[in-house]
Amino acid sequence: MKKLFTLLFAAGIATGAFAADQDKTVVIRQTEAKKVAVSYSAVPNGTVVVKITDADDRLVMRDKINKEEAFAKKYDLNALPEGTYSVEVLDESGVLRTATFDTFVAEAPAVFSRVSKMGENKYRLLVSNLDAKEVLVSIYDGDNVIHTERIDNPQGLHKIYDITQPSGNISFKVSTASGFESFVSSRY
Repeated sequence: MKKLFTLLFAAGIATGAFAADQDKTVVIRQTEAKKVAVSYSAVPNGTVVVKITDADDRLVMRDKINKEEAFAKKYDLNALPEGTYSVEVLDESGVLRTATFDTFVAEAPAVFSRVSKMGENKYRLLVSNLDAKEVLVSIYDGDNVIHTERIDNPQGLHKIYDITQPSGNISFKVSTASGFESFVSSRY
């Protein structure tokens, strides 16, 4: 009886390992805002079909791949409108992998910030902010917050901070109410 349980346990582990390998065979990943890559790391079982559909489940692209070796292929969706798309990879056995991604291009932040070390414990913070009405500046000495300041109307902010006896690396965190957040460190 003990041998039977051992044999069943070993068969279960082997089946689990095979299923885990199947999960790694097909990888779908977004490489840029409007580009996606599909990689198939094993020898395909017949024809592989890659289907790309939009948010309304309309087929926008279909690719049949007949390979007798592992492959990787990139798909450029720049000609399609921004939106949410699903990629489905199938073979003769059925669906192997599905992934959904957005092709929205992020806008450049409206805030630019830079810190320069001016001398022994003096730091100059420059902030150029085109949209926000206020900016929150937090100064860190290593992992510890040593100063926090809210600045109204920060367009073209230029301020010098004198930090007495810093014990670690000084860094500044600049954030706005709209969700922009950036850590900047001094350049020597």
